Amino acid sequence: MIKKYKYILGIQSFANYESGAAILRLDEKNSDYDYVAISEERLIRKKYNFDFPLHSIQYCLDAFKIKIKDINFLVSDIIREAKWLRSGPSYNVKEFDYLKLKFKFNKKKIIQIDHHLAHAASVYYTSGFKKSSILIVDGNGTDLQTNSFWFGNNKNINLDSVYKGRGLGQLYGSITKSCLGLGIGGEGKTMGLAPYGKKGKKILNFSSVIYDGVKTDYAKIMRRQPFTDILSLENNIQYKKFNIKLPIRKRNQDITKGIWPKIAYDLQNEAEKNLTKLGKSLKKIDKTNNICVAGGVALNSVANKIMFDKTDFKKISVFPGCSDAGVPLGLALWGAYNIKTLKAPKLKKLKNAYTGRNYSNEEVLFILKNFSIKFSTTNSYEVAKKISEHNVIGWFQGGSEYGPRALGNRSILADSRSFKMRDLVNEKIKHREKYRPFAPSVLEEDAKYFFDLDQESPYMLLVAKVKKPKITPSISHIDNTARVQTVNRKQNKKFYELIKSFKKITGVGCVLNTSFNDAGEPIVETPLDALITFFGTEMDVLVINNFIIEKSKNLHFDRSKLINYRKKLISKNQKIALKNLINKYDIKEKKRYFKRERKIAIWSSIKKPIVEFDLKIKDWKKNKKLSIIIIGTYDHTNLLIKKFPSLENLNIKYFTPYKFINEDINNKKKKKLKIKTVINPTFIDRKNQIYLISSYEYCYDIEHFLQEKKIKNYHKIYSGYSRDLRSCFNLQNKF
Repeated sequence: MIKKYKYILGIQSFANYESGAAILRLDEKNSDYDYVAISEERLIRKKYNFDFPLHSIQYCLDAFKIKIKDINFLVSDIIREAKWLRSGPSYNVKEFDYLKLKFKFNKKKIIQIDHHLAHAASVYYTSGFKKSSILIVDGNGTDLQTNSFWFGNNKNINLDSVYKGRGLGQLYGSITKSCLGLGIGGEGKTMGLAPYGKKGKKILNFSSVIYDGVKTDYAKIMRRQPFTDILSLENNIQYKKFNIKLPIRKRNQDITKGIWPKIAYDLQNEAEKNLTKLGKSLKKIDKTNNICVAGGVALNSVANKIMFDKTDFKKISVFPGCSDAGVPLGLALWGAYNIKTLKAPKLKKLKNAYTGRNYSNEEVLFILKNFSIKFSTTNSYEVAKKISEHNVIGWFQGGSEYGPRALGNRSILADSRSFKMRDLVNEKIKHREKYRPFAPSVLEEDAKYFFDLDQESPYMLLVAKVKKPKITPSISHIDNTARVQTVNRKQNKKFYELIKSFKKITGVGCVLNTSFNDAGEPIVETPLDALITFFGTEMDVLVINNFIIEKSKNLHFDRSKLINYRKKLISKNQKIALKNLINKYDIKEKKRYFKRERKIAIWSSIKKPIVEFDLKIKDWKKNKKLSIIIIGTYDHTNLLIKKFPSLENLNIKYFTPYKFINEDINNKKKKKLKIKTVINPTFIDRKNQIYLISSYEYCYDIEHFLQEKKIKNYHKIYSGYSRDLRSCFNLQNKF
């Protein structure tokens, strides 16, 4: 019997704090598809969890009423090496790795692709464009990718160029975390803080940055990645990150005072400059009028809009799940359009960002009645009236949004006309910093009246100037900007009707919209989550489907019963998922696995470079005709000669220094070498001639340089997950 549908599962290959899953259902007969996608944090109620997406996979399977055996293909990404298990060999070993080992899926049906290609697929295949330039900018992807240029043409995506090792994502995240002290995922806080630091003398100096096509070289400011491995995470043997000295904010220091807003401003200003440079470089290469943007940096909605305004692109598409949270759907989409045994669907524009499942009235009523919660039914006009009366509303409808932005299905809503609303929602409901702004959701037809915006912005990923700040003060940031969501009837009928009703009552077709969650928790997914958050904050009203729950009518409700019930449900779902998706979970086996893989991870980090280079020298010795040209830094080359004396037995023609003298950019001393040094030689790719890259810090830069010179015959000592040789020799006897 021929099955009507084909199913593609997308999950990431490594333990990621934005873990999740997506299943795409392909209808080959009608050349169409639909999908379900969710982040793991939404289902286990824990941010930054690094868990294998058990709950997410089961959620997606249940949505389509299928089992894991019905999945035709699994598409995953590559983080360091192109292999399914332990793609990042030197990472610490986690439960994620063991569950992946035991996952009930035929390994022959697993396909792995480039991490940036997954990002590119997520945004291009949902853009509605038949041709487009594609810009990917993130912290790091496959083999430390940071920036990449791609071109989409009909159903094909092709790579133009890539840069590795350093980039804006790494810079922004590291300064946010290490200097400003805003922790994992704090980049949005930095972006919100930045306008408060506009005045005053510059603190961060980015004049040394080299922009050249896809390259954004921060070598004079930052060390190259990686910054984490098993030794940094489990033994506190940290990598050095910066080549400059940065102040470090103490927890008790007010981030809105002193130097901190200025640091945020300088960093944000660099982000805008960086993205604009990349956009202009991409436009020079490809003359299409369209640009697609994805990767974690694309969450910087301010930089997106500035880049778009300063380039000659006519249309922009930014994927709502543009960070790693959206990679699972990108993987599944790539599979639908590129797996040769499948019939690729027609290209179509993403209808909306609501990739979660709906919750029926019966499910909602079960919770409300079971816990004796007082409720009644309502309509859009009644809810809009309550917003106009300065009530704060929890708004829960349909399927949940993909990505970090609430777009009218899991939202907290308030009156955009009241300046007090911003501080009230920040302090009493979201329990977060007062400086952080809120977004407007505006009727698409009214967007130009309120904002300097010439195109739709359905996913809240473009920031625009506010034209009428006196009318909508609660959504206007200190610099008179707002991160805009445009709403039309086709994308979200119910949300559109609510804002339309608000306009009938107030004359303003715009409401304050923020994500439905309390500080430190994920956006709510289920009606149960919504009730727990509602009763834990000072929201006035909660609307789930057409049911309205008013705080004033449930004053003495004890939400602890709901919390305990949810804990039991999550535990139950965990057991179901383990049974359905994992082959014989065995604690003793897991302990043995962890012990074995930890040893391999340490070996990969500090012993593999030594062993493999030693073997490479032995291999080179066999070829009497082989000559070697060393390109790199003085101190690293000196270390090679000292630690690998057999190198001197090879035919080394000469050493040529890369543009930086030593591994430490601040060390200007030239170490004398035993071999001949040639400055600015001619680079020629010859048979029986190897260019040996003698640098850890600049190995990707030198590789990029050699590739530009059309040199194919080169050897790189380091992978994207090993430590430098000096550290390897210093640490190898300790482990």
